[in-house]
Amino acid sequence: MIHLSRILCPTDYSATSQNAVRYAVEFAWKVGAHVRFLHILPSGTVPEKTVDTSGIPPVEQEDDDALPEQFTHLLMAEKKKGLNADIRILKGEAPKVIAEQASSWGADLIIMGSHGRTGLQRIIMGSVAEEVFRSSDIPVLLVKEPAAAKITIE
Repeated sequence: MIHLSRILCPTDYSATSQNAVRYAVEFAWKVGAHVRFLHILPSGTVPEKTVDTSGIPPVEQEDDDALPEQFTHLLMAEKKKGLNADIRILKGEAPKVIAEQASSWGADLIIMGSHGRTGLQRIIMGSVAEEVFRSSDIPVLLVKEPAAAKITIE
């Protein structure tokens, strides 16, 4: 039997990432899991921190990478309903940080957005989602931008 108790959801706050956040929230509710949202900044920007989501305003950062208002409102609304969640803001190379966080935290599932780039655009820009998917030892659910969260888990 599959047991999901910890869901890791990397987010860059893009539209694609927002869909993955919705999926992570729905999965967490359906299976009673803790969901950890992970935002990764380039090395040298701000110190690593955990944002306390138990109170209404989260801890704000001192730069332009503060949690977007829409994300904060969604998360706070879900927390008020009892969602078990937290946010980690870390720095480094995204695929490496995601893998390290999944391993050290003991994640059972990674849910993340995939922009679905192909061809030359993918070669030039690379794909964090693809790298995580290929290198992960745990299941990875990739959510495309136009996906709608309609999850039924029985």
